[in-house]
Amino acid sequence: MPDYKRLFITHSIPFLAALLIMMIAVPPPALAEKRICPDGCDYSDLNQALNASVQDEVITVCSGVYIHPVVVAKRVLLHGLDTGQGKPALIPQEGRVVLAAPGLALSGFRFPMGEASGSRPAQNCTLEVILPASIFFNEFWGKGSVCPEDAASWNSSQEINYQFRSRVLRGYLGNYWDDYSGSDENGDGIGDQPVFLNEKNIDYHPLMYPVDNYGIPEEKKTETELIRARIGEPFTISLPSNPTTGYAWTTDYDNVLLRAEDAELQPSASNSIRLGAGGTSVFAFTPLRIGKTTIRFVYKRPWENIVADTRAFYVEITG
Repeated sequence: MPDYKRLFITHSIPFLAALLIMMIAVPPPALAEKRICPDGCDYSDLNQALNASVQDEVITVCSGVYIHPVVVAKRVLLHGLDTGQGKPALIPQEGRVVLAAPGLALSGFRFPMGEASGSRPAQNCTLEVILPASIFFNEFWGKGSVCPEDAASWNSSQEINYQFRSRVLRGYLGNYWDDYSGSDENGDGIGDQPVFLNEKNIDYHPLMYPVDNYGIPEEKKTETELIRARIGEPFTISLPSNPTTGYAWTTDYDNVLLRAEDAELQPSASNSIRLGAGGTSVFAFTPLRIGKTTIRFVYKRPWENIVADTRAFYVEITG
């Protein structure tokens, strides 16, 4: 296998000098995003998306099984998204998934055994870590599925809100290891004992159960709806709502690409004369620039930490 460390260092010195000059002269652009799914996205193969990506780009991989070997040689955020069929599975039939860029992040993936290429021997790892990376909220069939050559972080860099057994909690998230046998005395879904891979690679906050048992409020385990929009042409999103119960939808969107208009509550026809009846909240957005982004909604009472519902809409804006 190529010496990725030496290749990176050799080619990085002139590149970093040029990059420093550009950063002084030009303000940084908003982070972009690429989306991969088996059908209906711009990319169906992770390698294609990586070849077309730029530094610090978000690459979202939707539910599915991806069987091609991958070498990640750019600092990107690889994010696995459950769009209705579970977290995406990386099962290279030949070779491995190789993380070969310092500072990249990998989260939200499954590395199962035997779904695509038969049972994999313990000494033949699926994920190889060549340079330091951040690896968290993934599911591994065991410690033998990874072979870290450099020091990596196996936990989230900051505390994350998550749902576990109908409770909303906050903490650092590690990874799920199928061969982990530690305890969880406080019942927060995080193991009390770390997973020791080697002296430089330790998962201090391992998950007690597979990742599907942990809900991230920003992500809903139903298919993310695709909206195709054009600059200057408003579109609407309608969600069931009943403000009299105290629940309300809050939105998270990119105000560089979108402008949010005033939201409106429309009572349903059958409930239009009933006091306190629910209806539909209609949210309007006007696209401002060409790009791709995700609008996320959370339905909850402001004084509670229990999330009743979440929705996500992927928007592609053209000219």
